[in-house]
Amino acid sequence: MDWEDVTREVSSVVAQISQTESAFDVIVGITRGGVIPARLFCSGLHVKTMHCVSVQKQGKQRVVVTEILQPLDGKRILLVEDMLETGRSLGVAKAYLESKGATVKTACLYTMPQTEVHPDYSLKQVTEVVNFPWE
Repeated sequence: MDWEDVTREVSSVVAQISQTESAFDVIVGITRGGVIPARLFCSGLHVKTMHCVSVQKQGKQRVVVTEILQPLDGKRILLVEDMLETGRSLGVAKAYLESKGATVKTACLYTMPQTEVHPDYSLKQVTEVVNFPWE
């Protein structure tokens, strides 16, 4: 996969989102893989505010280890990851944002068969981890 492929794939997801959603207030990328797609979603969806959250594995649990200081109560957020292997980090990050009063939709480019948490928007399921240009 090269940058041209990424741009095309993000544009496809943006088109899906634009058909069904009203505007988002904030886009949040999950570090590391979701940061670049989140920035591209900002451009495609004309959203000026972007934040990042980090989710780390601690034992068998995943935990949000960054704090978004801006009030999120009542905000419409698009939470972005590049691809979901299990989706657990996405689920934990979504719960964190919802606990701050936000309405959250989720998006990624790809999911894998073992994904436990399914995004609101994605392109397709793949059977191998995709090698993105930012890896």
